[in-house]
Amino acid sequence: MFYVIKDEKLYEFGDNVNQAWDYPEDAKELTGVTLSEFYRNMDKYKVQDSKLVDVSQTEEYLARSVQEQKSVRKQEIQNKLTELDIKCIRAMREGGNDEDGTPFIDKYQAEIISLREEYNSL
Repeated sequence: MFYVIKDEKLYEFGDNVNQAWDYPEDAKELTGVTLSEFYRNMDKYKVQDSKLVDVSQTEEYLARSVQEQKSVRKQEIQNKLTELDIKCIRAMREGGNDEDGTPFIDKYQAEIISLREEYNSL
């Protein structure tokens, strides 16, 4: 959906960007939400009968939101695993123990196993 803001009002032009420039009088002003609210949460709204409708409680939106959260968490886990891999290499080369006497390599491997289990459960 293509939107245009003019005089602090939001207008819908549909999916064809060229229409906005060729036929500006065909624009429909969207109501039902303030412009600032729309800016903060653009993905929460859909247009129905020239009104912006909050769809944040629909199953489709909630499922998409959960999927996005899972993707973000998976990326965080992958980044952490990369860091731990580097630490493991150093621990294998240099050895050493942490404050309670646990070898660093064992400590890192335990973290890696835990993170992989979480990653696979997502």
